[in-house]
Amino acid sequence: MRGTVTRSGTRGRAPHNPRRFPGFLRAHVLLILIPLVAASGALLLRSDDRRRASAWTPGRRKTSLGALTNGAPGPPRPSQAFRKRESIDRRLADAGYDLPPHSLVYGARVEMGPDGLTYRHFEAGGGALGNDFWPASSIKVLAALGALDFARSLGYTGDAMVVLGVEEEARTLKSIYEEAVRDSSNEAYDLLVQVAGRDRLNNRFLTPANGFPVTSISRSYAGADLEESPAMILEQGDRRTYVPKRTATLDPECDAGNCSNLFEMTESVRRVVLNDEIPPGERFDIDRGDLAALTQALLDAKGFFLDAVNETLGPDVRVYAKPGDAEDRDCLDVALIEADGGRRYLLSASVPHSAGGCDALAELATQVLRTLA
Repeated sequence: MRGTVTRSGTRGRAPHNPRRFPGFLRAHVLLILIPLVAASGALLLRSDDRRRASAWTPGRRKTSLGALTNGAPGPPRPSQAFRKRESIDRRLADAGYDLPPHSLVYGARVEMGPDGLTYRHFEAGGGALGNDFWPASSIKVLAALGALDFARSLGYTGDAMVVLGVEEEARTLKSIYEEAVRDSSNEAYDLLVQVAGRDRLNNRFLTPANGFPVTSISRSYAGADLEESPAMILEQGDRRTYVPKRTATLDPECDAGNCSNLFEMTESVRRVVLNDEIPPGERFDIDRGDLAALTQALLDAKGFFLDAVNETLGPDVRVYAKPGDAEDRDCLDVALIEADGGRRYLLSASVPHSAGGCDALAELATQVLRTLA
């Protein structure tokens, strides 16, 4: 049975002029895309941030933090408890631990109150809102969510088959975001940004109204041209949608290409894993199957906190993490931790390699967890 092919504009508006194409999906792709795009067949290979194509220089997103600290026009808005977060620098020093230079720490104890979840927030060093660090692979969760948000706007989930360009094989969007989050594939991350579209990702999804006034994504990790999203076919069930090539017209919002802070990257993990327990206004508008798959990918990712968690909270723990490690830059991890007895913690931290990198990060996590626990 033929599927209906709809055409999507660059802003994800309702499709116009439905078109039908005979034959299999592959034939459709060749007929539609060959005149429009050049080959873009990057193989999806497992990799880490050590393979970034070019050097990083510090930069900040050209957006005020006021939207975060004072509340954005729409949900979600940081709670009063977050704005009154406690510094634990003195407590760490009193315990005989010196923070590595230029490190950043954000943490919270998560508890169930009479009106739902409550959070007691902590920070140290550069804190939850500091953004003078490279977000590395920890930002990939937000790229995945942005791609899913675009697919959702067209009526698709992560089970949709996706073809970008004329030489890419069809594969599910789910398989792409799982490689980016679980395996930290740089190639998969680039594909997610291309699926989302750079302008839409930064100006429709990563916005103050959605709780992300600082995060900006425009930097490739595997050498792809993220200014252009190749023409794309989405197919799920008996539906097919053709998305023409999209070219970014807006300048990147931060000088480094990618910018974020520990709070916003922690939000990407918290709001996925705790979806069923948080208020509706804080939930991402994505399919429950994708929430479950993203949660499992975070659980399967090999983060830097696990040894510290086992040492301080015991072996019966679950760590939902998105680590990142950029050689000669920063080592970081963003996690939600579930221990026995219902104890739950948010913990995110970054340590420059010049101050000890990943080894120092693991020791930092140990000391902070002892303080939080």
